[in-house]
Amino acid sequence: MMILAFPDYLSQAQRLADQLNAPLAEVSLHHFPDSESFIRLPPSLSEHVIVCRSLNQPNDKLIELLLCATTARELGAKRITLVAPYLSYMRQDFANQPGVAVSQRIIGKLLADLFDDVITVDPHLHRISSLNQAIPIKNAI
Repeated sequence: MMILAFPDYLSQAQRLADQLNAPLAEVSLHHFPDSESFIRLPPSLSEHVIVCRSLNQPNDKLIELLLCATTARELGAKRITLVAPYLSYMRQDFANQPGVAVSQRIIGKLLADLFDDVITVDPHLHRISSLNQAIPIKNAI
């Protein structure tokens, strides 16, 4: 098992790594002038990778998670767990007007496609009783 931490969540990820007695590696992150993100992971990963990042101010962070998780799979990760204490886009759980994006379903599917497990503290669920209804994977906790 290996912990991957984004720079904005490094101290919290270090505490988790210490508790799990797992190695920690920082995700190298750079933003270009046009706001595109450049991500670099360690070239050698464990089969189980835990990605740590809170999803407050989520728009850039979700793209960076997409890049991170996809690259981790390409580097051989077999299981990828997201630890995201704050989980964004879970409040809009139905279309209250025609044309409204149901962000919970859309972002939930994105996270389910990228991660094998999602662990959060408060998913802000309103009309559903469990997180795996929003993120359709077995281990959404």
